[in-house]
Amino acid sequence: MSTFLSKNKTLFYLLSLYCHQKSSTFNQQQLAALLHISTKQLNRYLKLFQQHNWLTYQAGNGRGHLSKIQWHQDIEKMIVDAMKPHISVMTMMDWEELFAFPHLTDSLAISLKQLYQQNITNNILYNERLIVPIYHPIYNLQPNQVNDAYSAALLSNITNRLVEADTNGAIIPSLAHHWKMNDQKLRLYLRKNVTFHNGDLLTAKDVAWCLCQLLHLPLWRPIQEITIVDTWTIDIILSESCTYVLDLLTDIQSSIYKIEDNVVYGTGSFAISTYTDDQIILKAYDNYFGMKALLQTVELNLLPKTLNSFFQTNFSTSIHHKKMNIQNGICAIILNKNTKVCSTKAQRLHLKNIIHKHLFTLLQKDSSLKNHLSYFSSSIPPLCRNENLKIAVSKRKSKLNQLLVSSFKRYGYQPQVDTLTLSQYIKYSLQQLNHDVFVYTNVVSIPTAFHKLQAMFSPDSPIYKVCKDDLYFSNIFNQFKCASKTEWPLLYDDLNDYLMEEAILIPLFTNIDEIPFAHDILELNFNYLGYIDFSTIWYDKEESL
Repeated sequence: MSTFLSKNKTLFYLLSLYCHQKSSTFNQQQLAALLHISTKQLNRYLKLFQQHNWLTYQAGNGRGHLSKIQWHQDIEKMIVDAMKPHISVMTMMDWEELFAFPHLTDSLAISLKQLYQQNITNNILYNERLIVPIYHPIYNLQPNQVNDAYSAALLSNITNRLVEADTNGAIIPSLAHHWKMNDQKLRLYLRKNVTFHNGDLLTAKDVAWCLCQLLHLPLWRPIQEITIVDTWTIDIILSESCTYVLDLLTDIQSSIYKIEDNVVYGTGSFAISTYTDDQIILKAYDNYFGMKALLQTVELNLLPKTLNSFFQTNFSTSIHHKKMNIQNGICAIILNKNTKVCSTKAQRLHLKNIIHKHLFTLLQKDSSLKNHLSYFSSSIPPLCRNENLKIAVSKRKSKLNQLLVSSFKRYGYQPQVDTLTLSQYIKYSLQQLNHDVFVYTNVVSIPTAFHKLQAMFSPDSPIYKVCKDDLYFSNIFNQFKCASKTEWPLLYDDLNDYLMEEAILIPLFTNIDEIPFAHDILELNFNYLGYIDFSTIWYDKEESL
């Protein structure tokens, strides 16, 4: 794939020469080899750069005589000025290439960052376009199969649910404008003239098809069937009393969509116009039944996580702009009581004490983490015999992985580690949990009691896989079906306390990250599920003028 630098050879070799050649003297053959060009090409570019008054060049005469180069003092400004005419057509991949350029000076990196920020501002001001860097691939856009937060965050902007929940958790209309409910039935009345992104009219048949895909899930067991009353009305028939049915319909998996030729179409404020492994472009949907998006285009580009710092724009100091942090990386360890090495509480407590003792100090030192380890036993006896210990951990948690392995080895365990990528984690969530120790990471934004309990009882949850036959776990599940909203937080706390008391769940830490663009964009609102609503984002043009 061609990039900005590959199309602009003069600028590429100027930048390459400047970044590689810091001293005034150099050997032409060595420098040409370093830049992967011939000495003849190097001489040609050096003469061209001298004509542009970017440098002064004196060729070495004869063998053993070094050439000399003197950079003009404002060369970095000249490089940036040479790029300015091109920034309107530069893609995120172009910026990635620039920021990752070998031997880039700190001062030039800052200047390029400022140029990038100017590009972001111009796009929002004049093109109604927002560029968003993302650091995880979007693996699935079929709502009933989504089990990762990154895909869910995107789907929240391209699909709708029958009902939504406001920031206080109150159920509000969405695709259904009205509903009636008793102990046997929930009847929902659909909005008329709502269309999918492909132009098809939304009907009760579409809704019934989507919801029927979910009836096998544990939390959907109280629902006996989905019936179509007429074109705009649907009934959810209950086999037993269930208080959380409406809340269940607010979840991303309950999104209403249709599939044609393997393409997913929603009814949301944004439609997907481009979808590749590296880039997703969303366009505002003109026929959206709600408020049309304030931005015309949102461009999401996949970048290496190592470049995250370059893409925090942070160029506004106005008090009207919000600096927002987000607790978005829950990390916990789950001990599988269904395996031999973790089958008794005593065995699990032994592992728990090791984890608390050897991870406590590490987590205390990291200001970007909220440490959930509060105590540890100073005296832990070693095992009388070696025990194999199967561990599953994310590849991104390499430091944590190393510490767990070294800690367990001290006490007689023989760790066998499977390191999983995010895509493997997603696939693994659909399989049986066969490891003794599972390092569980989940991305959340604004957790609620309902969604915390829902996560516990989801079949792809490692907690559910470990505890689905546990009597206490089943009892909380049965209480949840009939409990009031005010009782949900108490049920979650009871279940969480039980899991920690039994040394099944060991919370480690929460990542605390700053939201990209939070300094620059006003009205950066979350919906009830904790996802950013792109349709409400706007940029204060007067602030930037």
